[in-house]
Amino acid sequence: MAPDPGSPGVAGLRWTAHPLREEPWPKSALLGGVVAAVSAGVAFSFEGLAYGLFSLGVLCSSLSSYFCPTHYLLDEQGVQIRHLGRSRQRPWRQFCRIDRCREGVFLSPFARPSRLDPFRGCLLRAPRDPEAVRHFAQSHVGPAAL
Repeated sequence: MAPDPGSPGVAGLRWTAHPLREEPWPKSALLGGVVAAVSAGVAFSFEGLAYGLFSLGVLCSSLSSYFCPTHYLLDEQGVQIRHLGRSRQRPWRQFCRIDRCREGVFLSPFARPSRLDPFRGCLLRAPRDPEAVRHFAQSHVGPAAL
């Protein structure tokens, strides 16, 4: 994770998370094997290759954040996340709570934990230096977000 080398006067953090490369290879191989086995099982049970290919596509798209890199940029305006050609930007004012989790840092628009957190929140995968990400987010969200 390195400071943003962008325009002068803009302090920020920029990094890329790619779990397929960062996780131990046996874990990735096991995941690939499970995806292949489930797809083969679907093709066999429904007696059609098309069903197996469809299930393979659904599984791969749902696991795309593991298989493909995600680029993060935190700056003075907010959070930008780019994944598979799609970019999402969220301003800091939308977040009320910051949680440290195993994968990195989770930003939530709710002051207290909610069942809607996975749908409304924002996970910042930061395997190398999650404390730097948490500290930077904390300085923009505010002290009440702990």
